[in-house]
Amino acid sequence: MNIHVEKDVKKYKDSQLLYRLLGYAKPYWKMIVLCIAMAFLVVVADLARPYLIKVAIDGHINGLQKPMLAVESSNAKMLEAYGSSTSWDNREYVRLEAEAVEQGSFPAGADKRQIVKVDSKEYMIYGWLPSQQAVLKLSEAGGKPLITAEGQSFEALELNEQASELFRTQDYVGFLKLGILFLLTVITAAILSYLQSNLLQYTGQTIIFNIREQLFKHLSRMPMSYFDRNPVGRLVVRVTQDTEALNQLYSQVVVNLVKDVIVLIGIIIIMLQLNMKLAFLSFAVIPFLAVLTFWYRSVIREAQRTSRVILSRLNSFLAENLSGIRITQLFIREERQQEQFDNHNTQYYRAGMRGTVINSIFQPAIGFLGNLAIALLLWYGGGSVIDGGITFGIVYAFTHYVRQFFQPLMSLAEKYNQIQTSMVGAERIFDMLDEKSTVNDAAEPKSLPKHVRGEITFDHVWFAYNKEDWVLKDVSFTIQPGQTIAFVGATGAGKSSIIQLINRFYDIQKGSIKLDGIDIRDIPLDELRRCISIVQQDVFLFTGDISSNIRLNNHDISEAQVEEAAKMVNIDEFVKHLPQGYQTPLGERGVNLSLGQRQLLSFARAIAFRPEILILDEATSNIDTETELVVQEALHNISKGRTTLIVAHRLSTIQHADQIIVMHKGKLREIGNHFQLLAQRGYYYRLYELQYKEQKPMPAAK
Repeated sequence: MNIHVEKDVKKYKDSQLLYRLLGYAKPYWKMIVLCIAMAFLVVVADLARPYLIKVAIDGHINGLQKPMLAVESSNAKMLEAYGSSTSWDNREYVRLEAEAVEQGSFPAGADKRQIVKVDSKEYMIYGWLPSQQAVLKLSEAGGKPLITAEGQSFEALELNEQASELFRTQDYVGFLKLGILFLLTVITAAILSYLQSNLLQYTGQTIIFNIREQLFKHLSRMPMSYFDRNPVGRLVVRVTQDTEALNQLYSQVVVNLVKDVIVLIGIIIIMLQLNMKLAFLSFAVIPFLAVLTFWYRSVIREAQRTSRVILSRLNSFLAENLSGIRITQLFIREERQQEQFDNHNTQYYRAGMRGTVINSIFQPAIGFLGNLAIALLLWYGGGSVIDGGITFGIVYAFTHYVRQFFQPLMSLAEKYNQIQTSMVGAERIFDMLDEKSTVNDAAEPKSLPKHVRGEITFDHVWFAYNKEDWVLKDVSFTIQPGQTIAFVGATGAGKSSIIQLINRFYDIQKGSIKLDGIDIRDIPLDELRRCISIVQQDVFLFTGDISSNIRLNNHDISEAQVEEAAKMVNIDEFVKHLPQGYQTPLGERGVNLSLGQRQLLSFARAIAFRPEILILDEATSNIDTETELVVQEALHNISKGRTTLIVAHRLSTIQHADQIIVMHKGKLREIGNHFQLLAQRGYYYRLYELQYKEQKPMPAAK
């Protein structure tokens, strides 16, 4: 089994993934709703700005030439419904918007008036021009100005500079109001965006924190078989980079996606309200956009999946090789390992470039469609302005709204990429979370008694790591409370497997293992492992000081107990001579200690926890003979009243055992004490003979 070849991740529907992802966000729904509300207000402020510019153009820059109604000053109330009026020459004048002109219903006694500009002079005509783009001709009739437009003649009155300024006053005041309002929208949007961004980041980071906590807790409960087939690098990618992909989803995409949708809906409504023909013309490119989006969705998801799998493989290779760098350098394999790394790195580079190429096609294509919509708008809208069908302000506003329409689409394209990355990360995370542990607490667990005696019974136990490739075959024995039992046998006989089964690192396929008469599968895992301490040949030390590595951050173990345990294994004197004593920090995996010192530290750790069952798995292989004698004496003291299991190849270390169990090819071949087994002249006798004949003095040279 090649652990670097990752199994296919279970494929989930997007709806399934979103449902589960939203489940993590549910406790923070109030914050998310608040962010959406702020996003809505930001959208309103953003969409208001082009409309304010449109009002400035049509209502004030070109406002002087709008159609007006005029009444005697005494009848000024008749015009209040149309807005503010201008007083001039004992009459009140009010401008009309296009909608009011189209309605055509005006108060009785109101006269039509309009200001026009001819030959750089401004005139007030008695009536309304047939169109804003009409060609005006100036003439005189009876000594009075006469303006002709499209076959209609209007009496006119030339306005002096004071009169023109009077009618302009309304525009100056309007510009000031619009400017203040425009500035307020900018400031409001900026403040809301700042608050929303911070709140989103807080919410997203909190959710990701919870997901990482769940992942780590889940991993810590998985059986050893899970870690046998999943390298550390792959798991690190799941917990770090895959969750970071989700961070973007929660802290950016979700709320901003809602914001972009609100922008699109708002723009569509405003554009349809301003001019329906221009709106539908602008939307003509949407079918092409839909086809492009479906293509993008089909290819980017697979590209992201491939990239994640290769990244996981790369990290696994990197973690493994950095851990074994001494072996690499010792056997001069740097060049070969570099070739393998280059191979993984090249695959990851190509996978990343594939995603980059897809994005480099999709996003410019959306930009092209946006510019195409603006080109159509200028072509049709410009002609309509010349023909007098619409105002210049509407066309100007449309160009802004079309750009704003495609900005969220561009943003959605980017977010869609982030969503696909997040979905791939979510698939991998949920694939991990959905993998159930094969070693679980029973539905109706049975607790151990307060005082654990330490009786262990194997009853016809069969066990295999892979299907029916049996490692243990019909193994049965009983260890009495307080006994010291040793397991011996050739490599691969099943000795260490027995040790791992007692801790329930793996579960057996047939038979039963009992502790004090209770099947260990019925005992809660925490209770079972709390009463067992194991010292392995390969000692693992955590980053931290010596004291924390002995007590493993269990604050129930006092500093005095830590020192007492260290004294029992003859490491106390060495530790106290260190500059910081028990607070001396250790390097990664205790690299600044010798192998023997690490082994002694693991003995102190086991002793400090005062277990009812003590297991030594080749635990004395890395210490010298003199230290071994000290440790053996300490173990003799601490094993009193405790069940002790020893796995050893050196038979000299287990001759004191109450019982020695001899394993061969997964079967229990012999059981008895040292002298009984020698007397049988069986497997144990042959092992003993093989070891000790090497220690006989060689004959002298002749």
